[in-house]
Amino acid sequence: MKRFICLISLIAIFTCAFAQEYYSTGSSNNDTKKKKYTSENIQKTDSYNELEGRRVVFGINIGPSFSWMNWKNHRVIPEGYDRSHPGALKLGLRYGVTLDVDLTKSKNFYVSTGIIIEHTGGRLNFNENLYLNQDTITRNIDRSYKSIYFTIPTAITLKTPSFSNFIICGNIGLYHSFNLYSRYQSSFQIDPSAKETDKESINDVTTDWLKDSEVALFKESIFVGIGVEYVIKNHLKGRLFVNYAQSLNNYFSKNAKNNLTGVKERASIGTIEVLFGLSF
Repeated sequence: MKRFICLISLIAIFTCAFAQEYYSTGSSNNDTKKKKYTSENIQKTDSYNELEGRRVVFGINIGPSFSWMNWKNHRVIPEGYDRSHPGALKLGLRYGVTLDVDLTKSKNFYVSTGIIIEHTGGRLNFNENLYLNQDTITRNIDRSYKSIYFTIPTAITLKTPSFSNFIICGNIGLYHSFNLYSRYQSSFQIDPSAKETDKESINDVTTDWLKDSEVALFKESIFVGIGVEYVIKNHLKGRLFVNYAQSLNNYFSKNAKNNLTGVKERASIGTIEVLFGLSF
Protein backbone atom coordinates (compact mmCIF):
# COMPACT_ATOMS: atom_id res chain seq x y z
CA MET A 1 0.00 0.00 0.00
CA LYS A 2 2.93 2.36 0.67
CA ARG A 3 4.06 1.82 -2.91
CA PHE A 4 0.58 2.73 -4.12
CA ILE A 5 0.62 5.99 -2.13
CA CYS A 6 4.08 6.88 -3.47
CA LEU A 7 2.95 6.20 -7.05
CA ILE A 8 -0.13 8.41 -6.69
CA SER A 9 1.97 11.18 -5.13
CA LEU A 10 4.51 11.05 -7.97
CA ILE A 11 1.72 11.25 -10.55
CA ALA A 12 0.20 14.28 -8.79
CA ILE A 13 3.60 16.02 -8.69
CA PHE A 14 4.16 15.25 -12.38
CA THR A 15 0.71 16.67 -13.19
CA CYS A 16 1.50 19.91 -11.38
CA ALA A 17 4.92 20.22 -13.06
CA PHE A 18 3.45 19.57 -16.49
CA ALA A 19 0.79 22.24 -16.05
CA GLN A 20 3.25 24.82 -14.73
CA GLU A 21 5.72 24.11 -17.55
CA TYR A 22 3.01 24.61 -20.14
CA TYR A 23 1.95 27.98 -18.84
CA SER A 24 5.44 29.25 -18.07
CA THR A 25 6.38 28.51 -21.69
CA GLY A 26 3.31 30.28 -22.98
CA SER A 27 3.90 33.35 -20.80
CA SER A 28 7.60 33.77 -21.69
CA ASN A 29 7.04 35.00 -25.27
CA ASN A 30 9.38 37.82 -26.30
CA ASP A 31 8.36 41.11 -27.96
CA THR A 32 8.89 39.63 -31.44
CA LYS A 33 6.37 36.88 -30.81
CA LYS A 34 3.88 39.37 -29.41
CA LYS A 35 3.90 41.25 -32.72
CA LYS A 36 2.93 38.07 -34.56
CA TYR A 37 -0.40 37.67 -32.74
CA THR A 38 -3.29 37.41 -35.16
CA SER A 39 -7.05 37.23 -34.87
CA GLU A 40 -6.72 33.48 -35.44
CA ASN A 41 -4.49 33.16 -32.35
CA ILE A 42 -6.95 35.16 -30.27
CA GLN A 43 -9.80 32.89 -31.38
CA LYS A 44 -7.78 29.82 -30.40
CA THR A 45 -7.12 31.34 -26.98
CA ASP A 46 -10.82 32.05 -26.49
CA SER A 47 -11.67 28.49 -27.51
CA TYR A 48 -9.05 27.14 -25.12
CA ASN A 49 -10.48 29.17 -22.22
CA GLU A 50 -13.93 27.88 -23.07
CA LEU A 51 -12.72 24.28 -22.81
CA GLU A 52 -10.81 24.82 -19.60
CA GLY A 53 -13.86 25.86 -17.60
CA ARG A 54 -15.03 28.56 -15.26
CA ARG A 55 -13.53 30.28 -12.26
CA VAL A 56 -16.03 28.45 -10.01
CA VAL A 57 -16.91 24.87 -11.00
CA PHE A 58 -19.78 22.85 -9.51
CA GLY A 59 -19.92 19.09 -9.78
CA ILE A 60 -21.63 15.89 -8.66
CA ASN A 61 -19.84 12.61 -7.85
CA ILE A 62 -20.89 9.07 -7.06
CA GLY A 63 -19.01 5.79 -6.95
CA PRO A 64 -18.05 2.65 -5.05
CA SER A 65 -15.42 2.46 -2.31
CA PHE A 66 -13.41 -0.48 -0.98
CA SER A 67 -12.35 -0.13 2.66
CA TRP A 68 -10.53 -2.19 5.27
CA MET A 69 -9.65 -1.78 8.94
CA ASN A 70 -6.13 -1.64 10.39
CA TRP A 71 -5.79 -2.58 14.05
CA LYS A 72 -3.43 -0.31 16.05
CA ASN A 73 -2.99 -2.14 19.40
CA HIS A 74 -0.19 -4.56 18.52
CA ARG A 75 2.25 -3.11 21.08
CA VAL A 76 -0.03 -3.12 24.12
CA ILE A 77 -2.29 -6.15 23.72
CA PRO A 78 -1.25 -9.36 25.56
CA GLU A 79 0.22 -12.11 23.39
CA GLY A 80 -2.39 -14.48 22.04
CA TYR A 81 -5.18 -11.89 21.86
CA ASP A 82 -4.07 -9.98 18.78
CA ARG A 83 -6.79 -8.72 16.55
CA SER A 84 -6.31 -9.41 12.88
CA HIS A 85 -7.95 -8.08 9.78
CA PRO A 86 -8.44 -11.09 7.50
CA GLY A 87 -8.09 -9.06 4.32
CA ALA A 88 -11.79 -8.74 3.62
CA LEU A 89 -12.79 -5.55 1.84
CA LYS A 90 -15.98 -3.72 2.76
CA LEU A 91 -17.88 -2.52 -0.29
CA GLY A 92 -19.16 0.99 0.32
CA LEU A 93 -20.54 4.00 -1.50
CA ARG A 94 -19.71 7.70 -1.77
CA TYR A 95 -21.85 10.43 -3.31
CA GLY A 96 -22.14 14.18 -3.07
CA VAL A 97 -21.54 17.59 -4.61
CA THR A 98 -18.24 19.39 -5.18
CA LEU A 99 -17.09 22.99 -5.53
CA ASP A 100 -13.79 23.92 -7.19
CA VAL A 101 -12.56 27.52 -7.01
CA ASP A 102 -9.82 28.54 -9.47
CA LEU A 103 -7.01 30.62 -7.94
CA THR A 104 -5.01 31.27 -11.12
CA LYS A 105 -5.64 32.80 -14.54
CA SER A 106 -4.28 29.67 -16.15
CA LYS A 107 -7.12 27.54 -14.73
CA ASN A 108 -4.88 24.75 -13.50
CA PHE A 109 -4.87 25.28 -9.71
CA TYR A 110 -8.09 24.86 -7.72
CA VAL A 111 -9.14 24.79 -4.09
CA SER A 112 -11.79 22.09 -3.75
CA THR A 113 -14.52 21.43 -1.19
CA GLY A 114 -18.07 20.09 -1.12
CA ILE A 115 -20.42 17.78 0.77
CA ILE A 116 -20.08 13.97 0.68
CA ILE A 117 -22.06 11.13 2.23
CA GLU A 118 -19.71 8.22 2.91
CA HIS A 119 -20.73 4.60 3.58
CA THR A 120 -17.70 2.70 4.88
CA GLY A 121 -16.58 0.04 7.35
CA GLY A 122 -14.40 -3.02 7.76
CA ARG A 123 -13.87 -6.27 9.66
CA LEU A 124 -11.78 -7.37 12.66
CA ASN A 125 -11.16 -10.77 14.22
CA PHE A 126 -10.39 -11.02 17.96
CA ASN A 127 -10.95 -12.83 21.26
CA GLU A 128 -13.50 -11.43 23.69
CA ASN A 129 -15.78 -12.50 26.54
CA LEU A 130 -19.38 -13.37 25.72
CA TYR A 131 -22.27 -13.69 28.15
CA LEU A 132 -24.58 -16.58 27.26
CA ASN A 133 -27.22 -18.02 29.60
CA GLN A 134 -25.63 -16.32 32.62
CA ASP A 135 -22.25 -17.87 31.74
CA THR A 136 -19.13 -16.06 30.62
CA ILE A 137 -17.24 -17.70 27.76
CA THR A 138 -14.25 -16.56 25.75
CA ARG A 139 -14.61 -16.91 22.00
CA ASN A 140 -12.93 -15.81 18.81
CA ILE A 141 -15.22 -13.28 17.17
CA ASP A 142 -15.35 -12.15 13.56
CA ARG A 143 -16.97 -8.71 13.70
CA SER A 144 -18.07 -6.53 10.79
CA TYR A 145 -18.48 -2.76 11.12
CA LYS A 146 -20.34 -0.27 8.98
CA SER A 147 -20.69 3.48 9.37
CA ILE A 148 -22.16 6.43 7.52
CA TYR A 149 -20.33 9.77 7.63
CA PHE A 150 -21.15 13.33 6.63
CA THR A 151 -17.89 14.51 5.06
CA ILE A 152 -16.51 17.90 4.03
CA PRO A 153 -13.33 17.71 1.90
CA THR A 154 -10.70 20.43 1.68
CA ALA A 155 -8.21 19.80 -1.10
CA ILE A 156 -5.98 21.17 -3.83
CA THR A 157 -6.75 20.02 -7.37
CA LEU A 158 -4.23 20.43 -10.20
CA LYS A 159 -5.21 20.21 -13.88
CA THR A 160 -3.27 20.09 -17.13
CA PRO A 161 -4.33 21.99 -20.25
CA SER A 162 -6.87 20.13 -22.37
CA PHE A 163 -5.65 17.94 -25.21
CA SER A 164 -8.15 16.24 -27.52
CA ASN A 165 -10.82 17.32 -25.00
CA PHE A 166 -9.08 15.42 -22.15
CA ILE A 167 -7.71 17.00 -18.96
CA ILE A 168 -5.49 15.09 -16.52
CA CYS A 169 -6.04 15.94 -12.83
CA GLY A 170 -4.38 15.26 -9.50
CA ASN A 171 -5.67 16.06 -6.03
CA ILE A 172 -4.53 15.90 -2.42
CA GLY A 173 -6.33 16.96 0.73
CA LEU A 174 -8.24 16.08 3.88
CA TYR A 175 -11.66 14.59 4.63
CA HIS A 176 -13.37 16.01 7.73
CA SER A 177 -16.06 13.44 8.63
CA PHE A 178 -18.86 13.33 11.23
CA ASN A 179 -20.44 10.02 12.18
CA LEU A 180 -24.16 9.74 11.44
CA TYR A 181 -24.79 6.00 11.86
CA SER A 182 -22.78 2.99 13.05
CA ARG A 183 -23.65 -0.70 13.37
CA TYR A 184 -21.76 -3.95 13.99
CA GLN A 185 -22.46 -7.66 13.45
CA SER A 186 -20.67 -10.53 15.22
CA SER A 187 -20.07 -14.14 14.17
CA PHE A 188 -18.69 -16.87 16.46
CA GLN A 189 -19.02 -20.53 17.41
CA ILE A 190 -20.58 -21.64 20.67
CA ASP A 191 -18.42 -24.79 20.75
CA PRO A 192 -15.20 -24.28 18.73
CA SER A 193 -13.98 -27.79 19.65
CA ALA A 194 -16.93 -29.54 17.99
CA LYS A 195 -16.00 -31.75 15.06
CA GLU A 196 -17.10 -30.73 11.61
CA THR A 197 -19.58 -33.60 11.36
CA ASP A 198 -21.06 -32.79 14.78
CA LYS A 199 -21.69 -29.13 14.11
CA GLU A 200 -25.25 -27.98 13.88
CA SER A 201 -26.55 -24.66 12.66
CA ILE A 202 -27.05 -23.54 16.27
CA ASN A 203 -23.30 -23.81 16.86
CA ASP A 204 -22.51 -21.07 14.30
CA VAL A 205 -24.01 -17.81 15.53
CA THR A 206 -24.35 -14.56 13.57
CA THR A 207 -26.02 -11.71 15.40
CA ASP A 208 -28.25 -9.03 13.95
CA TRP A 209 -26.76 -5.65 13.11
CA LEU A 210 -26.62 -3.78 16.43
CA LYS A 211 -26.12 -0.10 17.18
CA ASP A 212 -22.47 0.67 17.86
CA SER A 213 -22.06 3.34 20.55
CA GLU A 214 -18.26 2.93 20.71
CA VAL A 215 -17.44 4.62 17.38
CA ALA A 216 -15.80 8.05 17.48
CA LEU A 217 -17.98 10.98 16.44
CA PHE A 218 -15.26 12.53 14.25
CA LYS A 219 -12.96 10.99 11.62
CA GLU A 220 -10.08 12.86 9.97
CA SER A 221 -8.53 11.37 6.82
CA ILE A 222 -5.87 12.28 4.29
CA PHE A 223 -6.40 11.41 0.64
CA VAL A 224 -4.54 11.59 -2.65
CA GLY A 225 -5.61 10.64 -6.13
CA ILE A 226 -5.52 11.08 -9.87
CA GLY A 227 -8.28 11.55 -12.40
CA VAL A 228 -9.29 12.55 -15.89
CA GLU A 229 -11.93 14.93 -17.22
CA TYR A 230 -13.48 14.88 -20.67
CA VAL A 231 -15.03 17.99 -22.20
CA ILE A 232 -18.48 16.99 -23.39
CA LYS A 233 -19.67 20.43 -24.48
CA ASN A 234 -18.53 23.90 -23.45
CA HIS A 235 -18.30 23.83 -19.62
CA LEU A 236 -19.93 20.39 -19.21
CA LYS A 237 -17.35 17.70 -18.41
CA GLY A 238 -17.44 14.06 -17.40
CA ARG A 239 -14.91 13.02 -14.77
CA LEU A 240 -13.34 9.91 -13.27
CA PHE A 241 -11.16 9.97 -10.13
CA VAL A 242 -9.40 7.19 -8.22
CA ASN A 243 -8.41 8.19 -4.67
CA TYR A 244 -6.69 6.51 -1.75
CA ALA A 245 -7.77 7.70 1.71
CA GLN A 246 -6.35 6.82 5.11
CA SER A 247 -7.95 7.84 8.41
CA LEU A 248 -5.61 9.56 10.84
CA ASN A 249 -7.44 9.15 14.15
CA ASN A 250 -8.99 6.23 16.00
CA TYR A 251 -12.16 4.70 14.55
CA PHE A 252 -13.31 3.87 18.09
CA SER A 253 -14.18 6.29 20.89
CA LYS A 254 -12.17 6.65 24.10
CA ASN A 255 -14.64 4.42 25.96
CA ALA A 256 -14.18 1.40 23.66
CA LYS A 257 -12.35 -1.46 25.43
CA ASN A 258 -11.87 -5.15 24.88
CA ASN A 259 -13.75 -6.77 27.79
CA LEU A 260 -11.24 -9.63 27.93
CA THR A 261 -7.99 -7.67 28.11
CA GLY A 262 -9.25 -4.25 29.25
CA VAL A 263 -7.16 -2.59 26.52
CA LYS A 264 -8.64 0.38 24.67
CA GLU A 265 -9.59 -0.38 21.09
CA ARG A 266 -7.64 1.38 18.34
CA ALA A 267 -8.16 0.98 14.59
CA SER A 268 -8.02 3.04 11.40
CA ILE A 269 -9.71 2.72 8.02
CA GLY A 270 -8.04 2.63 4.61
CA THR A 271 -10.14 3.22 1.50
CA ILE A 272 -9.81 3.13 -2.26
CA GLU A 273 -12.61 5.07 -3.95
CA VAL A 274 -13.62 5.23 -7.61
CA LEU A 275 -15.67 8.34 -8.35
CA PHE A 276 -17.68 9.12 -11.46
CA GLY A 277 -19.22 12.53 -11.99
CA LEU A 278 -20.10 15.61 -13.98
CA SER A 279 -18.89 19.19 -13.61
CA PHE A 280 -20.43 22.33 -15.04
